[in-house]
Amino acid sequence: MLKEKLEFLRGPGGFRAAIYFALKLLVRVEAFRIVWILAQPSAFLKLPSGWRYLSFYTEEKLSNFRSDIIEQVAGQCGSKPEQLLKRGGSLHLLLIGDSLAAQLTIERGPVCRIDSPPLHLGMGETDTFLKYLYTWPAFRRQGAAKRLIAAAVGDLSTHNVQRIIAHVRATNVPSVAAFEHAGWNNRAMVVCTLGGRLLIAPGTARIGLSFRSAP
Repeated sequence: MLKEKLEFLRGPGGFRAAIYFALKLLVRVEAFRIVWILAQPSAFLKLPSGWRYLSFYTEEKLSNFRSDIIEQVAGQCGSKPEQLLKRGGSLHLLLIGDSLAAQLTIERGPVCRIDSPPLHLGMGETDTFLKYLYTWPAFRRQGAAKRLIAAAVGDLSTHNVQRIIAHVRATNVPSVAAFEHAGWNNRAMVVCTLGGRLLIAPGTARIGLSFRSAP
């Protein structure tokens, strides 16, 4: 265990993550990196054989899809998929064979409520927020989440979306690195108490975002 911790500290971003862990333990605050990317067609995205990407923007299309998959999605969606679509959001799925491998939800601007930490996000009319991303256990470490995000970014570019925004815990070094490697910008941050009260949001105003604590 000690060896693994030392290797983590020596790895890329390990020392910075250790600082954020210390802040969380000692000062009771938590930092989140704000990442974003411009929506653009994923012309070179090629899914492996048997993998399938699906997107849902309307309740009609959702109602015509397999009910067992939609029920599975709802368990890791934050709210019912139908409610998400009514708000103008969208649902994006990656299937491997007949099984659901990964899923993500997108909320549309100009206002979005983030659940963890509890914040209100103000953004542009053509901005969106990647709210929930989940890879089902049987399909982890296969690149499912990475491919799903890339497919969704390309798909959103055809639906009058200019930018996709997401937040990642600063202590989650692998996820921060994965977003950066995929071309996402990482120049802003929010810092909250463990209870969710917003303290500071450095760099967010510069990229056209505003955060405030949610009740």
